[in-house]
Amino acid sequence: MRSPIVIGTGLLVSLILNAQVFAQSTVQLPQLTAQATTQQILNKNTKKLRSGIITLQRTACFGACPIYKITIFPDGRVVYEGERFVKVVGKRTAKISPQAVNRLVAEFNKVNYFSLPNNYQGGPTDLPSAITSLTIGKHQKTVNHYLGSPNAPQALTALENKIDAVVNSQRWIGAKNEPTPNPNDSNSTQLKVNRQLWNQQRLANYRFTFSRSCFCLPKATQPVVITVRNGQVASITAVNNNEPVDAELFQQYNTIPKLFGIIDDAITRKASSLTVKYDPQLGYPTQINIDYNQQVADEELFLTISNLEPLK
Repeated sequence: MRSPIVIGTGLLVSLILNAQVFAQSTVQLPQLTAQATTQQILNKNTKKLRSGIITLQRTACFGACPIYKITIFPDGRVVYEGERFVKVVGKRTAKISPQAVNRLVAEFNKVNYFSLPNNYQGGPTDLPSAITSLTIGKHQKTVNHYLGSPNAPQALTALENKIDAVVNSQRWIGAKNEPTPNPNDSNSTQLKVNRQLWNQQRLANYRFTFSRSCFCLPKATQPVVITVRNGQVASITAVNNNEPVDAELFQQYNTIPKLFGIIDDAITRKASSLTVKYDPQLGYPTQINIDYNQQVADEELFLTISNLEPLK
């Protein structure tokens, strides 16, 4: 008969070994958390991208803000649904290239969309919201961005504007019942009026936040703060850490007059699509979306200018 001590020792060793195996297997289990990054989701669903859907919805405000929704499917199908304060009420369909859809998904990845908060609220009242969503495989994310929120990243606003620009939603959401103008004539007139308004301000010292979305180096797309003194760029620093950046990457865009020049150049070159928004008080451009040639991929340019502040 075996000794009870031997049996007890064997049992103890067995329990220890089993515990170690269990601990190892527990460590190796995949962790499913709500903080999965957009890139991780894309990596896991590379073969499922055909099930991806992008949406953008703009809501009502205390006024005549356009109310509409855009849905973009992986094959490039676009469905527009206009509700109120838009040129086209009802449903319209259009088509963009699957490559353009993939580039939009890449823009979601840049802002790490699946890690953003679900809601951005607060700030001045009576403004509209922009509600975006992205579905990749079994993963779905919606972000409700109240446009008055002081907490929303500028990159999210740029993403919302880029969705509009890529599908050319301006053709549907112009002022209700307005005649369709010649785009070049309209842009030329707006440029002339707003450039004159800006020049009347006589601002030689100012600061603004700038971001660019394009098929270019990642360092060239980071949001930056540009400070101008006596009409010349004085400094360019990154928004996220206030550190100086490579000024050469922003050489074409580092003053407001140069940004007017970008618009002027697009008009002269008869760009396939040019959409510009201007600040109503100071006249400087706040959004510049350019597609120079619809037949050429990766040459689109999307610029966002915000938080302009006159300096003493």
